[in-house]
Amino acid sequence: MIIPFNLQAQVTATDGKECIISTAYVDIIQILASKELAQADPEMRGTLDMIAENGSFCGEGVDEFLSDVLDELQDWEFVEEIDDGNSTYWVLTPKGVLLQAEL
Repeated sequence: MIIPFNLQAQVTATDGKECIISTAYVDIIQILASKELAQADPEMRGTLDMIAENGSFCGEGVDEFLSDVLDELQDWEFVEEIDDGNSTYWVLTPKGVLLQAEL
């Protein structure tokens, strides 16, 4: 499978040490569940709040940041947005499930 984004990034910590971290794309793919699991268990539904909490994403603008990342993942057909009339949440597409298994 060709993955259109980096799986890891190299950053400099506040103490000056070089670190390798996971990217937001990978974190979100690992958090989300398939459509079937999300429909069966509302706790598995990838709302922005659930993704932020499980991925330790926080701060001002976090919803906009997550929305942008999710939109990119949707463009690459790894995730799908679901609107069930009561709420909007994100799930993995079959392609996203395959990617999650490879990570």
